[in-house]
Amino acid sequence: MSKYGVRPAGRVRKSLLAVGALATVLVPGSPAEAATNVGRFVTLPAGDGLGLDVDGVAVLQRTWDGTSGRVVLWGLDPGLVYAAHLHNQPCSLGAGGSHYKDEPAGVGAPPNELWFSSSGDPFAGVTANRGGVARGFGAVDWVARPEAQSVVIHQVVPATGTAGGPKIACADLG
Repeated sequence: MSKYGVRPAGRVRKSLLAVGALATVLVPGSPAEAATNVGRFVTLPAGDGLGLDVDGVAVLQRTWDGTSGRVVLWGLDPGLVYAAHLHNQPCSLGAGGSHYKDEPAGVGAPPNELWFSSSGDPFAGVTANRGGVARGFGAVDWVARPEAQSVVIHQVVPATGTAGGPKIACADLG
């Protein structure tokens, strides 16, 4: 706690949110324009049940030739891997709905879905460091339609790996 009664982490979080708010641009008017959407993660009931207090930022950028995104999360269990995907509904509707797919009837995995990773492997998920912070990136060569509305973080369980698992945090891309 500083002499001003503010935790340094709180200042970092507020700074990230301010940068995110400045970076937010509405959906582009033409395919040649870039659109950037930023959202803040909130902990979902399954995350609460695991004793997590997840916070962070998701950024999604649509350009004329593709879609890319970044996530920065804190409040995770150190050393664990989490799944992170683009989803098709806002967090308030079914905790983000289902995975967003470029081809709705297509396969439920990259490259038809945008998954975030701490490495170059989209199937690897995001890994929390010793401080419980995870960073991830993902990119695809298609432009996400407006129904790509959130990024969801999943607990990784053996049966699903980084394809899913309980939804522990969600960020609306609004």
